[in-house]
Amino acid sequence: MRMLRALQGALLLLAITTATYAYAISPSVPTFSEACRLAWYQYDSDLPLHPTLKPLDTTSTGIRYLLTYDSIHDQRVTAILALPKQGKAPYPAVIVMHGSGGNKDSSYVKASAEMLNGIGCAALSIDAQYCGDRKRPERSGDIFLPNSYTARDAWVQTVVDLRRAIDYLQSRPDIAKNRIGYLGFSMGAMLGSVLGGVDSRVAALCLAVPGGGFVQIAEHIASYPLLRAHWPITINPQVMKVIQSVSQITDPIYYIGRIAPRPMLIFTAKYDEIIPPAASKALVTAARNDKNLRVIEVNSGHILNPEIIFTIRDWFQKHLLR
Repeated sequence: MRMLRALQGALLLLAITTATYAYAISPSVPTFSEACRLAWYQYDSDLPLHPTLKPLDTTSTGIRYLLTYDSIHDQRVTAILALPKQGKAPYPAVIVMHGSGGNKDSSYVKASAEMLNGIGCAALSIDAQYCGDRKRPERSGDIFLPNSYTARDAWVQTVVDLRRAIDYLQSRPDIAKNRIGYLGFSMGAMLGSVLGGVDSRVAALCLAVPGGGFVQIAEHIASYPLLRAHWPITINPQVMKVIQSVSQITDPIYYIGRIAPRPMLIFTAKYDEIIPPAASKALVTAARNDKNLRVIEVNSGHILNPEIIFTIRDWFQKHLLR
């Protein structure tokens, strides 16, 4: 596995420094460098899931279950599946992904799942690698910080875990296989930018306060004191070399453009104290701007106004319920 990863990395670096054929030929045909990036997120789709499902509790709109299933690298993913009390199977479904410091049952994740159940959608939330029930000593759940190869591997693991969540949903007869959406917050929104770019089965996305352009943000980290407090790095040539290497695999700007023409809603925050405006702009710029992309700037900080839940509800009603 290490040899394979080293070979993939070498090929990617070679692609960056050499000419590649034009992407303009077709958006569906990746360049050599894109193909190398995409290879990091491939897996054996016939890998057995071995799911376990146990009753958890009920809410006003749904019935919740503790779910576990197998992913790559012998990882067991911990999750919550919430099935709606209303509506009729097969249900549309939305994967809800937490942000940094969160988990599959964070308050905003649970509230989002209840909202989705209320309109007749199933909801599935997972713990990212090193988060929630997957915590490990001396491992950070901030897997989006690109100054660590361990974080890179955890990022790739989590994206594949999300792809396995789609596998699980599509294995259920009570879920509509072609109506699976994604809702992510902060780090979860950045993970969703990559997931949507590598997996065409995601039918519609809502990304709340994501960012991109990791190398450029690192180069100007001194200009973002609150982010620097969250990401305490000292910039020097050796650190920048790691950030440049990791970002080639993890930065959402390399994947989000592959989502179009699927519907995508992006929330940015005008007064975001964690995601710099330059990071929000970099990701929005990288998205292919077509009629199915909607960007909303909210007058708030990184913690969004609760009222956005109604916009999110309307978005998924429009694009998943039919």
